[in-house]
Amino acid sequence: MTNNVPTLSFSDICRLAMGAGKAIDLSDCPYGETTGPCAFISRPTNYYYFLAGFVRLARLTRILEIGTNFGGSIMSMSRGLYPEDLEKSSLVTVDLVKKNDDEFKRYPWIKRIHGDSLAPDVIERTVAACSADVELLYIDSEHEYGHVRKNLDIYCGRLKPRFVILDDIRQNDGMRRLWKEISGKYGENAFDASDASIRKGAGFGVINLLEEGSYEKESFGRTC
Repeated sequence: MTNNVPTLSFSDICRLAMGAGKAIDLSDCPYGETTGPCAFISRPTNYYYFLAGFVRLARLTRILEIGTNFGGSIMSMSRGLYPEDLEKSSLVTVDLVKKNDDEFKRYPWIKRIHGDSLAPDVIERTVAACSADVELLYIDSEHEYGHVRKNLDIYCGRLKPRFVILDDIRQNDGMRRLWKEISGKYGENAFDASDASIRKGAGFGVINLLEEGSYEKESFGRTC
């Protein structure tokens, strides 16, 4: 399928990711600040285990995250790396806000970009920080159709990821519309992992671009 895991299909990786992630210690990857009933969540949330397990099973080393927030998700993906792959890894995360500086000191290999992921200067800094095409693009920023579409068009076009993971694909009409378009385009290569990641309400989607070869923004209708 991808690096050193030829026996696992895309759907296998998605189905097995949660279990693989549960075997990884994510105790120092808290969710952090929240707008929900709890002001702060000091533990990893369920889908962090899915992310860590996905990275482990697919043996990914080059990851770009759009939407850092408190940092738990990129830290969890970092935990999914094999120890022997850490030195050659490239983990980059982008956000308008800059939180949790002290904890990030424990992850000096994660590159943080502070700014709007759609701003021209931030795009160039992000692409330069990645230094090569990425294996996984994870988008968890503003959960709005146009915003996510623009990020997909820009970063898939510039960095040609093998996989894309989108958070909150069920959160609102715009995100449901986007996922419907993606699943219509990519078919079985668009896996709704909402149940597998224990994220049934907000939703969680994974796209395999290996079979298609590239992300085609024209297939989603008008260009944003």
